[in-house]
Amino acid sequence: LLTFPSVLSISELHLQPLRGTSLQGLKQKSCIVQQIVFLRIPGQGLDNPDGDIMFECLWNDGATSVLDLSKEQKAAMESMVKSGEVKLGETQLDISESIFSGDDKVSLPNGKFRIENTERAPGRNLATTSDRTSGTKRFLAVKVKDVNNYVLPDTTAAISDNIFGTGEHDDAINLKSQLYDCSFGELNVSVDYSNLPDVENAVSSPGVLEVDINANLALDSIGTIRSAITTAVNDKLDITLPGPFDHVMYLLEGCYVDCGWAAYAIVDGWVTVYQGVNYAAVGVQVHELGHNFGFGHSGGLDGQAYSDHTGMMGNPLFEDEVGKMCFNAAKNWQISWYGGVGEGDEPNPYKVKVDPQTNRSSSFELVGIGEFDKNNDQHPVVVKIETGTDKDYFVAFNRAVGPNAENVEADNEITVVQVEGGNGLSYAQSYLKAHLLAGESYTEDNFANTGEPFSIKAKYIDISSEPATASIDIIFGADLLYCTSDADCLDDNIYCNGVETCDMGTPGVCVSSGDPCQLGSKCIEESQSCTSCDEVTVHLTTDNYAGETSWDIKKDSDGTTIGSGSGFSIGYHTATFSNLQEGTYTFTIYDAWGDGICCCCGDGSYEVTLCGNTLVQGSSFGQSESTQFTIESGSTFLPTTNPTQKPTNTPTKQPTNTPTNPPTSISTNLPTNAPTNRPTSMPTKQPTNTPTSSPTAALTTNPTNMPTKQPTNTPTNPPTSTPTKHPTNTPTKQPTSTPTNPPNPLNSPQICPPNSPQIRPLAALHLLLQQTLHLFPQMYLLQHQLSALRLLLYQFLPPQHLLQLFLISMCSVPPWMVNQRIVINLNIQGFKCARVKEKERTANVFQ
Repeated sequence: LLTFPSVLSISELHLQPLRGTSLQGLKQKSCIVQQIVFLRIPGQGLDNPDGDIMFECLWNDGATSVLDLSKEQKAAMESMVKSGEVKLGETQLDISESIFSGDDKVSLPNGKFRIENTERAPGRNLATTSDRTSGTKRFLAVKVKDVNNYVLPDTTAAISDNIFGTGEHDDAINLKSQLYDCSFGELNVSVDYSNLPDVENAVSSPGVLEVDINANLALDSIGTIRSAITTAVNDKLDITLPGPFDHVMYLLEGCYVDCGWAAYAIVDGWVTVYQGVNYAAVGVQVHELGHNFGFGHSGGLDGQAYSDHTGMMGNPLFEDEVGKMCFNAAKNWQISWYGGVGEGDEPNPYKVKVDPQTNRSSSFELVGIGEFDKNNDQHPVVVKIETGTDKDYFVAFNRAVGPNAENVEADNEITVVQVEGGNGLSYAQSYLKAHLLAGESYTEDNFANTGEPFSIKAKYIDISSEPATASIDIIFGADLLYCTSDADCLDDNIYCNGVETCDMGTPGVCVSSGDPCQLGSKCIEESQSCTSCDEVTVHLTTDNYAGETSWDIKKDSDGTTIGSGSGFSIGYHTATFSNLQEGTYTFTIYDAWGDGICCCCGDGSYEVTLCGNTLVQGSSFGQSESTQFTIESGSTFLPTTNPTQKPTNTPTKQPTNTPTNPPTSISTNLPTNAPTNRPTSMPTKQPTNTPTSSPTAALTTNPTNMPTKQPTNTPTNPPTSTPTKHPTNTPTKQPTSTPTNPPNPLNSPQICPPNSPQIRPLAALHLLLQQTLHLFPQMYLLQHQLSALRLLLYQFLPPQHLLQLFLISMCSVPPWMVNQRIVINLNIQGFKCARVKEKERTANVFQ
């Protein structure tokens, strides 16, 4: 059963009864997910409680409703968008158990949500980034008048000139001119409707249509207003938007409800909305079209969402006649301009990728996109630095000439940008990390969690030539010193770095050989020696529901917690604990939902290392997973070869001091203490604590009603007799009795629960049954499948648990998935499946 993937395996619903009448008021049982991104007016905050990003339901008729998500649900949705699990404009969201409120919002039930990727949304004209950003694209601007006669005071001729440069007041810099110039002719904005006579007759000026809407700007929500405009345009032109248009711009007189924004756009969509005079600012126009292209915001050095002023996706220029600025390095990698998208099907000399972990040093001569038309030698305009994750770096020369002459920040400097996801190929937030003058460097101490630094150095910048050029070195390694031979690399006097040598690249760079100690041991700088490891590190990459994950490390002898982690945000987290005392410890990772951290809701994983040596790693588990490890005596010194290559004074002191003291303490204490203390305390306390606490906490948290009676009976008897004999007799009895009587549901639970806490089989089987019912909702379960499943269940669960488990699993099958439901008759002898038609089914009534 587990070999069949579920099309809905991205997330699971809470196991709870159906909500009865909660479907009332919904237009349909699923909707398309789309994302709105707002551009704030400088110096103002947003009244919208969702902030800069808001998600919507797109209905089959083209109308929209706001998705009312909890903080955790919104974070999960944003993470799924970054990873590509949610495809904006295509992914369907299950809303069958949601509430449709009068303020045009869809409120999801608490917990995880269910999605399914399907065909593109109705009425959308989706295309790849390359298709959207090249060729001739037909535009339409819509001047809106509401029921209060609120309407922009600008004439349609002025609007046409401000956006399309059609000549009303000789607007030299506009949306059409700037997109054409930044793309060097690859993207042409058109308002030619000569083959659309109905549209040509309806517009008041080239590219501008006027409509009256049945909505109130002063009272209605942005979704209601946008839907009213769409309806008015459809009715006036007798089309269904976007119809013959690639992009449509809605122009409002102002904002009165949920304000603070200058404009907003649908990501990967066709519509943009502007309020007040902001529609005339070239920077705002290009910024919003960037969202339609699939671009995220560009944040600055201060970490704010769009404070990068080296490109249009930051907080852009808010003036009509000032707007000569293009996009930053990350967006230029994503866009089709300058030789094609980055990592496209054909090699592109203008967009180059380098992996510092395989090529430790590299050099490039860059040309800015402002002089792309003069780049006859095909120098790169963007260099991507691969990190091995989806958060890569992008480097460019921000030449302030031509279409990029009026950018606000880092004129004629090297810019370094990092994306928050998407590998630079899809929608993602980016952040400016540095802008460099000649001779300056940007360095990170721990590149992509390798433990080694890397550096981007601006060697020179020459703006006297045409095109101007800038040279960079990208260097990965310990010391980042230039060299031509090993003699150029001086010892850094750090024993634990190893020996310094010259890595002969272009240019050569001094690197250290690394930790001289054996894997799993610890380097001591003070004594210049290696000893047994007393340091453990936990590496955690969460899934999209980070708040459900926690972990702890406890000392087995007394149960003391020496470290723990919880309350995580989505992403990577690490924690190191040093100077651990000799003894045995247990690391346990927990998932409150009981589905581990992979792979239904993101690709989470964890790893525990002991001085670089992996103790355990994993991702797929139920409610918890534990691993035991041992810290040995810290006074065992391991031989190394590095001191012979060190300077003279280092080997002189080490052989003198090291052999004198350590041999005495090792021989005296280690053999005496280790056998005396550890075997005595561990067998006594561990069997007592483990069966007592684990089943209690797990059964209380995971099922709500089921464990009320079961945890009382089960832990009472088995833990009393079992822990006494467990360490001695368990290996003898368990293999004999368990395989002999598995079909007997009464005997098996008495043997297995003491050795296997009931929470793990219960959670795992619960998930198995839920997935099974989702995979086969419209077919009979075959008899041999039922027999195998029955045998598996009987080995772990008593009959009353089986019945509870099936009833909860049946209640969890969402009704929107199928028009029929499997109902199971359960008894001790076997299973029977029947099919019940939709009209015959009553919620929460089962045979």
